[in-house]
Amino acid sequence: MLKVGLIGCGDIARVHAAGWLSLREKAVVTAVSDVVEDAARAMAQRLGGEAAVFTDFHRLIAEADVDAIDICLPHHLHREAIVAGARAGKHVICEKPLCLNLAEAEEIAAAVRAGGITMMCAHNQLFDPAVQRAREMLADGALGNIFFVRTCDCFRHTKPLSEWGWRAVASTMGGGCLIDTGYHPSYLLLNLAGQEPVEVSAVSGRYHISTLEGEDSALMIVKFANGAMGEVLTSWAWDWPEGAWQFHIIGEKGQLFGRGRRLFFKPIGWQPASLELPERNSFAAELEHFVDCIATGTQPLNTHIHGTRVLRLILGAYESMRERKVVSLT
Repeated sequence: MLKVGLIGCGDIARVHAAGWLSLREKAVVTAVSDVVEDAARAMAQRLGGEAAVFTDFHRLIAEADVDAIDICLPHHLHREAIVAGARAGKHVICEKPLCLNLAEAEEIAAAVRAGGITMMCAHNQLFDPAVQRAREMLADGALGNIFFVRTCDCFRHTKPLSEWGWRAVASTMGGGCLIDTGYHPSYLLLNLAGQEPVEVSAVSGRYHISTLEGEDSALMIVKFANGAMGEVLTSWAWDWPEGAWQFHIIGEKGQLFGRGRRLFFKPIGWQPASLELPERNSFAAELEHFVDCIATGTQPLNTHIHGTRVLRLILGAYESMRERKVVSLT
């Protein structure tokens, strides 16, 4: 039974809490932490009322009976919490993004190596049924050589402007929509393309949320080492047909398009086939994968190395926005 400390008790932590509750036979949250004590106590109650409550995550790591920590903190605190956990020998799963810059990523890598712990980035969309089935089909050569991969995550944000808090500030957010919601289609793009990105260019805008220091929408164009093209579109300013996030892959033998539990396959010369896949909670699935990797000593699907690749791509996109040029990633 893996003992877990949940660090940060905001919106995304409630989603993680539901995932942990679904894994009662494998893991239990024994401690929670939030700088707002009432939030931490409410989370402890949500988890059954037995978890120890802390207002300082350093104390949770040092004093609580935990084998692993689940980090659901604001972006600018990820590096500090990951490093503290790794140095204490705790396994770590952390919400996106990994951290805010490559210097922080290097510090994380060093701490993970020194601590000998399992480190996983919480890239939940990789565990959606359509994505997992698409990955299997790509591995089996269903599309042959890949020419183009497009991912998107767009929805009109309805949160009152007064409630944006740390997300409205570039120094704590790390940017805008691209490093937040846009992190999902970015890791999904790299995962589905299966190639190293070598060039990136990007443009952005602020169309709907005027109080942000960063962008509320961004478009990123990527060139891969094998010549394939990639595109990421993310926005908090508009909705997207057929659901907020989607992927589309084009190869020499046909196309794959999907999201969630729906996948469409169109071989060249044939009508598209629609696959309805079993329902799966991607957050619960990623947490179970983390627990199983610790139990078996295997590497997670998405480690800090993968998180650093995504971060490097996004930082390159921000450089492209500032300098108005194509940025080399090699």
